[in-house]
Amino acid sequence: MITLSQPSMALNAKDVPGPNYKMWNTWNDIPSTEDPGHILGWVGKVAKGAPGGRLNALVFNCHGNHAYLYMGTGIGWTQVGLFSLLLDSSGKGLVDEIYLVACEVVSFSGTGDGNLFCGAIAKKAQAYVYASSADQSTGLWPYIPYGKIDGFEGKVWKWHPDGSNELTDL
Repeated sequence: MITLSQPSMALNAKDVPGPNYKMWNTWNDIPSTEDPGHILGWVGKVAKGAPGGRLNALVFNCHGNHAYLYMGTGIGWTQVGLFSLLLDSSGKGLVDEIYLVACEVVSFSGTGDGNLFCGAIAKKAQAYVYASSADQSTGLWPYIPYGKIDGFEGKVWKWHPDGSNELTDL
């Protein structure tokens, strides 16, 4: 399991297999009709109201595919610019780390290039982004303790706020 420093926020999509992640602030059962601009705008407001005026981590717990998150009505290339809602008025990031716990978000080719997608999110949010190219599962865990995520299946990459990346041992 990976322990996330608090305050952190978890976004759990309505149709994602449980158990849901629980953080300092948690939004459960986000419906497929929710606008990504509203979701990310709300995260920005929560971050500004957090102790210290920022979040240590933001977790997207949803289904995924190459360069796509099934969060709300969907987050793909055309929604990447919305991650700027996670910046303060001076352009500084309000979230230190973003965890994309979703199947196969990372890919390294084609129009759904998840590598470039995750790098673009990191740049827009000025945050570190973590994701995997493998299918993800919480099936082994009947319960995930507060402040933790179960970890990633497969290789995990970390993108830096400048968009560069590296393999990591999460």
